[in-house]
Amino acid sequence: MVSTTFEVTAYRTLWFGLQYDSETVEQGETVGNGALATVRWYDGEPVGDGHLQGQFAALKDVVGDMLDKGVFTPSTAIQYLKRKLAERVGDRQELLIPTGESPFETASLGKP
Repeated sequence: MVSTTFEVTAYRTLWFGLQYDSETVEQGETVGNGALATVRWYDGEPVGDGHLQGQFAALKDVVGDMLDKGVFTPSTAIQYLKRKLAERVGDRQELLIPTGESPFETASLGKP
């Protein structure tokens, strides 16, 4: 994103689609089905978000397993994914998650 003062903020896309993590999910929404997390850039490359990417991949894998076992419904799985992601991000970076009323809500108020 670029502000009106031309300050650039980079975001990592974290997609909530679970069809690759669950045998019971056939297709995931491709629009409005994920989150944006701020990323620091150095010398034209993203840095410092590898840990979050790994945690998010593991979280999706566990949520997919819980869907397959009937512990979660598709909607509760996404709610759990959002809540746990916000907990993992904490105040280390900004996390934006789409809501029904507005395009995004800030899940974490911390600054990158």
